[in-house]
Amino acid sequence: MKNEKILIFGPSWVGDMVMAHSLFVNLKRRNPHCEIHLAAPKWSMDIGSRFTEIDKLIPLDFKHGKFDFFKRVTLSLSLRRESYDECIFLINTIKSLFNIVFANIPLRTGYVGELRSLFLNNSFKNNTEPTISKFSRLSIKKSYPSPKVINPKIASDKKNGENFLKKNKIPTKKLIIISGGAEYGPAKILPSEKYAHIANELIKKNYHVVLMGSVNDITVNQKINKLTKNKCFDITGKTSLAECIDVISCAQYFLSNDSGLMHIAAALNMPQDSFFGSSDPKNTPPLNNKAIVNYLNLDCSPCFERQCPLKHFDCMNKIDEKEISKRIICLLNK
Repeated sequence: MKNEKILIFGPSWVGDMVMAHSLFVNLKRRNPHCEIHLAAPKWSMDIGSRFTEIDKLIPLDFKHGKFDFFKRVTLSLSLRRESYDECIFLINTIKSLFNIVFANIPLRTGYVGELRSLFLNNSFKNNTEPTISKFSRLSIKKSYPSPKVINPKIASDKKNGENFLKKNKIPTKKLIIISGGAEYGPAKILPSEKYAHIANELIKKNYHVVLMGSVNDITVNQKINKLTKNKCFDITGKTSLAECIDVISCAQYFLSNDSGLMHIAAALNMPQDSFFGSSDPKNTPPLNNKAIVNYLNLDCSPCFERQCPLKHFDCMNKIDEKEISKRIICLLNK
């Protein structure tokens, strides 16, 4: 089989980057001799470097919301020297297509929208399939007509995680991680009081609770910790994405909202609870047989809003944290 050189423009969200692993695996199954280069935001290099299917990483430095035309043209000209056979887009903006306008790539694959059909010659129509199914479909060829959805797997270095924990004077045994935030907005976040109840019950059973997330999650995780009388270890905003991956691999259990770290925990095959409010677990579930999804499936859900439009926030407020904490403790004691 002929060697192929494939360029992939990766997504801009942590969870989507993890789910893209299914596409990478399908491409290697389609052609074991293919060479895959991943162009993606700089922050995502910590994830891309953990996928063995990726042969080269190309960090991108475009400011959010800016067109950066000349920077994109410069990138396009530099990519031309690589002589790619195919380019696959996992992002759906017209701006991203200017990254290859002069790259002379014969096969250009992606989903239509925002005039993208002007650039793409191997286009797919958007549908209501889960995100991971959409990504996997982009590997279809006549010689490979039926790609399969493959649960993402991400490599971790547990020793690095333990070293980070020791350096921060955090126990490495009986470790529970709570990631209380979510980038999209408050409608995706389980109330802090509920996380705090679960944390307090676990602490009573001599488990060590670590709060984790990005700098944007500092406020919500501080509130959780305050409600536990600061008995949690709070490392929110103090880790790189690589350190997050390695620390999560040290835990016995992981709790989060629908977020990027939820997908990382799933890709590490961690036992976990995830909480869905405004988003749809059919679209972006944690792809892990050990994952428990808490979703009430109310008439008003999923609304996909950043704030509850009905002001009652029942999709999260009615989740029973007492039953959840009992179930988790029961599971941990098996």
